[in-house]
Amino acid sequence: MDGDEIMDVIARKLTLADFESQVGHPWLVDATPQPIAVRLDSADRLKPNGLGAAEPFILTFSTPWDALLSEGHYVMRARGDGPPLSVHLIPTQTPPGPRRAYHAVFN
Repeated sequence: MDGDEIMDVIARKLTLADFESQVGHPWLVDATPQPIAVRLDSADRLKPNGLGAAEPFILTFSTPWDALLSEGHYVMRARGDGPPLSVHLIPTQTPPGPRRAYHAVFN
């Protein structure tokens, strides 16, 4: 990705509508040393916080248990080939099991 593409990803204002149709579908995270597939498990509205006009929302993603992403900003693509989006993923404390959870809050 070149510098202009990176700036487009950073500057884009994301909304809940960008994600609602993608629930249950795979996303590809540009991680190092290799991309990691995640699944968007939910996209939910949050109560307005009164701080701005943007509608707050939360996304929940998951990976297979053996894949681990550290907290940070990642460039992600829906279904692996969608437009690149910049998302800050936070690992969610998850008991051992088949999947590991992450969340991203937008407000």
